[in-house]
Formats: sequence, structure tokens, C-alpha cells
Amino acid sequence: MEGTYLQWIDFRKWKLSEKELEEKMQKEARMFLDEGYIFGEAGKGFERINLACPKETLMEGLERIKKAF
Repeated sequence: MEGTYLQWIDFRKWKLSEKELEEKMQKEARMFLDEGYIFGEAGKGFERINLACPKETLMEGLERIKKAF
């Protein structure tokens, strides 16, 4: 990754609807990311995460996502 603090995470293999993905991310992982679909058709099934935070915060968030999925 070069030149940005935003990263796209691909969740397409779980075959969830946009609503299901958003709810799972918010309710189970307790993460509020940018839903890919707001960026257009190509963003469906993706979530965008901001990496510009302390490493400890990022690692905690990624662990919560991992446990939820």
C-alpha cells in the first residue's frame, strides 16, 4: 500500500447483501466503516477502513472484524 491512509477490505466471498454486510459490521464487529456501495456499483461487497489511527486502535478493530467474520 502506498500513498493513502484508506484501505478497501473485500467481503464478497461471504455473499451478503449490502444491508447484511453493514449490519454484521456494525452489530457484530462494532465497526462503522465506509460501505463500499456508496462509491458505486464496483464498491459493492467492500468496506473502506481508515488506517490513520494509532496501531493499537487499528489492531483492535481488525481483530473485531476477524471475530465477526
